[in-house]
Amino acid sequence: MTRVVLVNAWHDDNKGDSAITTGVLRLVEQSRPDADVTVVGLTEGAGPTAIGSRHVARAHPEAQILPMPVPTELRGKRTATPLVDVPIWLARLTPSAASMAAGRPLAGFASLFADADLVVGVGGSNLYSDASVNPLVSMARLFTLTAGLRTAQMMSIPTVLLGHTLGPFPRARRRTAAMARRMLSSASATVVRDPASLDVATHLGLRRAELAPDMAYAIEPVVSERVSAIIDELPASPARTAVIAMRAHPSLGGDADRRVRDELVTAAQMLRDGGLIDHVLVVAHTLGPTDIEDDRPISRTLTEALTRAGVSAQYVDDDLGPEELAALYGAASAMIAVRLHAAVLALLSGTPTFAIGYFSTKSAGVMASAGLADCVADFTDVTAEAVVSALSLRMTDPTARSRLAAISRNHRTELTRRAADWLQTAPPDPTSEHHRTRQTGDAHDART
Repeated sequence: MTRVVLVNAWHDDNKGDSAITTGVLRLVEQSRPDADVTVVGLTEGAGPTAIGSRHVARAHPEAQILPMPVPTELRGKRTATPLVDVPIWLARLTPSAASMAAGRPLAGFASLFADADLVVGVGGSNLYSDASVNPLVSMARLFTLTAGLRTAQMMSIPTVLLGHTLGPFPRARRRTAAMARRMLSSASATVVRDPASLDVATHLGLRRAELAPDMAYAIEPVVSERVSAIIDELPASPARTAVIAMRAHPSLGGDADRRVRDELVTAAQMLRDGGLIDHVLVVAHTLGPTDIEDDRPISRTLTEALTRAGVSAQYVDDDLGPEELAALYGAASAMIAVRLHAAVLALLSGTPTFAIGYFSTKSAGVMASAGLADCVADFTDVTAEAVVSALSLRMTDPTARSRLAAISRNHRTELTRRAADWLQTAPPDPTSEHHRTRQTGDAHDART
């Protein structure tokens, strides 16, 4: 039996990351049906609920779900106090960093990988350095995300980075880029989801860097009882209902949030006045696990603003899984998504979609791959006119939905076809330095 370990699976409160993990799991199951799969989260805790993998656990009950074996900043909490929690985190992380600097596999990961045939770094937008964050904190965060992959490489276990947006690594953060290069350069394959990340992969010296659709395209919509109930409760036909999935910007502040909110209200009015919609469903796409990632406050504010402007609107914050959200979004007439994976999940069924990017190149790249390069704008300059102009072209085109759905099906087919190559489990060379390191790591783990 093949044993595959997925690392860096972020919290199910973030439906986009949950969709990526679910997509990767589907690809593993399809290409390696004999695999024994373990999913390692990025949260310290005990059990799938505490780790934040409840949807993954329900959809894939055969997968073992384990907590992060390296100290994390939040320690399983929802918020962190920088002056208190960051020093504690850095102190707890020091022994792991010292072990890795000395060339020793981390014991916590080594025990998880002892009989692993393949380690997969679950994708997303997490391998970067934020110039607005303290450099030491930025390096510590990157270390926690790469330590498992580096440990696997030191143990001569094939590793693959699957579905990433890489970077940015600003010039002022050369040390962080050097860490990424050192920790990731031995990956047997690097699969990214946008062209700009290919350039970053080349700069970092990552091997076999290639472009592929977002891993969330591997999942399929599921119409659950709750999804059916939400659709039945709409005061208008879902074919006359637009969905908006907004988030607060992680760093620009309230003025920027209010500007985008007002543009979305105007866009909804224009779509209604143009006879394209009768109703707006505001969905809190992401529910945490941190306050800055919680879309509920901004979604309630947007719903209230729509109502004040005379637009029929309602708010939903049900804890739906990614397959359920895909079904809900797929029934709508249009999607306006600040959350990238709200856009991807809507596109699975061909729903005309406009994406608003707020960090890195991921939104532009993913939307271009769906044939919607003109249906994306940045948080800082998006306008109602741009949203309505791009969406109305698709909403009034009787063939648009079928064409968009066909692109998504092709993405799913491509992922399935290429997954077998990405998920190879080549046996280690017994004469290699990495193999000797793995033996040393196994012995070290046995002693500890």
